Amino acid sequence: MLSQSILSYQGPLSFITIDRLLSEFKMAAHDHDLSFKTYKKMISIMIEALENITKYSEQMNCSVDTNSGLCPSCHINRNSSSIELVTRNPVRNEDVATLRKRIDHVNNHSKEELRELYKYTMTNGEFTEKGGAGLGFIEIAKTSGNKLEYDFEHISEDYSLYTFRAFFAL
Repeated sequence: MLSQSILSYQGPLSFITIDRLLSEFKMAAHDHDLSFKTYKKMISIMIEALENITKYSEQMNCSVDTNSGLCPSCHINRNSSSIELVTRNPVRNEDVATLRKRIDHVNNHSKEELRELYKYTMTNGEFTEKGGAGLGFIEIAKTSGNKLEYDFEHISEDYSLYTFRAFFAL
């Protein structure tokens, strides 16, 4: 985790909440003197990562205890040379292998190959069972220019806590 917190949220996540977080980041970006280019890149990454949570996360009853560690969270941090987005959310253990496979698939491509993979995915007409085309991780990797980082922490017989990290140089 980087040294200076720009945005931090933990709690239930909906499209209304995403809208609010994007607005909060806009104000925070100004307060932290982020360049317009950095702001644009992080907004793109935020949208993809947060929409993935609303689509694929297991919505636990976190409205009762937002500090339980089971609520989705989003953190944006920076230091003098880079900025990162870290999200956490519970996922079903049965979905862990699929998530690993999809992220590893994206990470195994060069920048040029990601462009081609993006074009192919846009035009192949295939959708995931949750209705997505599978472009989110590709878009985040293209935008950040770095490999995507992730971790799964087994928290119960049925669930794991999924941590996702994307970063790029300022």
